[in-house]
Parts: sequence; C-alpha cells; structure tokens
Amino acid sequence: MSDTFVTLVAWWLHGYAFAFGQNNSVIGAQFFLTLDNTNLVHFLFNYMRCSVATTLALGAANERMEPIGHLMSAYVFAGLVYPLACHWVWDEQGIFYSASTSYATQDYAGSGVIFLVGGAAAAVSLRVIGPRARRWSIHFRQRRHSPAILVLGGCLQLVGFLGLVLGSHPQLFNPDEGQMLGLCWLNLLLAASSGGLYCMVIHCIHFNYYDLDSLLYGAIAGMVSVCAGVDSYIPGVAVMAGTTGSLFYLAVRFLMAKIQMDDPLNIVSCYLAPGIWGLLHAGLLSENGALGGRSWMLGNNCLAVVVLVLWVVLIMYPLQSLFMCLGVFRVPRILEKQGIDRFRHRQRHPCVKRKFMK
Repeated sequence: MSDTFVTLVAWWLHGYAFAFGQNNSVIGAQFFLTLDNTNLVHFLFNYMRCSVATTLALGAANERMEPIGHLMSAYVFAGLVYPLACHWVWDEQGIFYSASTSYATQDYAGSGVIFLVGGAAAAVSLRVIGPRARRWSIHFRQRRHSPAILVLGGCLQLVGFLGLVLGSHPQLFNPDEGQMLGLCWLNLLLAASSGGLYCMVIHCIHFNYYDLDSLLYGAIAGMVSVCAGVDSYIPGVAVMAGTTGSLFYLAVRFLMAKIQMDDPLNIVSCYLAPGIWGLLHAGLLSENGALGGRSWMLGNNCLAVVVLVLWVVLIMYPLQSLFMCLGVFRVPRILEKQGIDRFRHRQRHPCVKRKFMK
C-alpha cells in the first residue's frame, strides 16, 4: 500500500512529466501536477506500470527494511529512476523509442522498462541491505507460507499481465485491432503455461517431487520474458520465450543461493533475469528483430539492457548506501529477530507466546 501511495504522489508531482513531457531525448519537462491538458487515461495507465516496478524494486527486502528508508527509496525510484527509463524507451523523443532513428529498441509491454528496471533496483537493495539474520546458518528456520495465498497471488499476477499487455496497445477500441490483441493474449498465456509446466517438470526431475512454487514462478518468468515482443511473436516463438525464461529463472535462483544473496521473493531470478532475456529474445526472434531482417535491433536491445542497468545502479546504490550509513535503511538485528511488526508497526503476531509479549 505504501508503495502505491508514494508512487502516485511522485508520479503526479513530476514523474509523469519526466517520462512523457516534451523537452529532449533524455528527460521530459511538461505535465507537472497533471497540468498542460494531460491525458489522464494515459497518466493512470502508466502510473500503474510505475507502481508495479516500484513494488518489485522495494519489495525484495521489505521485511528487514526501515519504513523511512523504504519510503524515501520508493519516492526516488518512482519519481526519477523509472520515469527517465520510461522516457528513453516509450516516449516518442526517447533515444530507445521503437521508431527512433538512433537506437530503436523493441519493448512492447515492459520486459525492460518495468521488470528489468524494477529487478535491477531490487538487486541493488539486496546487495546493500545484506541477508536476513542467520540466513545462511544451519540453524536458520524458514517460516512456512500459505499455498492458497500463493496461488491467489499467482492468479492475480496473471490477470495483471493480461491488462498490462492489453493496455499497451494505443488503438485499443479499433475494431480492426482485435486480431492483434487476441494474438497478444494468446502469446502471453502460452508463455505462462509453457514456462510454468517446464519449470515444474525440471524441478521434479531434479528433486523428485512436484513443487507449486516452481509452477507459479516459472509461469511469471515466462510472462516477463514474452512481454517485450508479445505483439509480434508467432505462438511457437512465444512458447520458446516462456520455456527459456523459466530456465533462466531456475539458473539464477541457483546462482543466488551459491553466492549467498538473500532474495526470499525471488525478485531477481523471476523478474530481472527473464526481463533481460525478454529484451534479447525480442531483438533476436521477433518480426521486428533479427529474424525479420533487422539485425541491428538485437544490438540496440543489448545496448538498452546495459544502459538501463547502469542507470539504476548509478542512482540507487549510492542513495541506499547513504541510507545504510545513516541507519535509516535496515532495522537493527535485535529488532529483526524479535519482529519488526511489533516495534515499528505496533502489531502483535498471534503466534507469539504471551510471556514473550510481556
């Protein structure tokens, strides 16, 4: 809730102006405070895109993050980091706009702008804040989660992705565009299905049991991977994007455990890695990419990946490192062990023993 509220304030004040205001190819300077005859439908849809990216960026470590550090980081990300990335790729004046004469890239529904940028910011947060207390100790006990709530969240994400793909098309209500919108939805659902099933089967082969988490995370990774070129893929290529995206998810999740980078929500492996692959896949196998005769599109998409990641790291790493030094980014270890809800939010967990609460 705090992410969505902070995002809206930042997006309304100046984020939308930086993203879609008319000025130059680097930053916009129009539509501050939704003035200058702002298209409010366009404003609200792109606010939701920004809110998704902000939730990814700050949600990876929020169980051990100070509320004030969380809010300030969310404001900077939603008001500066994401809007400029959005301006570069999705605004007509942007250097990476799909019709640009300089470095045209293909990112139809946000594999790069939303999921790569949000995932890169999450990776920075995890690097700065460090792992949970005793996370890599043999005595660490992972708390159980609810499979029912997990499935509900996966279903809500599926519906959200459908809206994300549908709203990305500028001619939504044109009767002639129905076939193309149907193709987008079919590609998205095929990528989700193939990614989820492929990931679950690979997990079962390796661990000898069927894992619900792998099914849902694989489906999400498949949808993230297909978003960049969902409007131009034939269905078979969408299936390829989904399966390879889930494979990248499994590989990066294994790598994160090896390097002991604590990511309890799998933001980096489920969003950042498939987001990068989504841009590369679109530049290689879409009709507007190398497969369609535009070999330079793959190089432009690779350049966009590098620029977007460097931009996120350049802003978020020094900022959050400063917050860490000032003591406003991570809660003290003693409070983390006893429960941040009790000390920062005055909430009592029903499972806590009465004598402990006294």
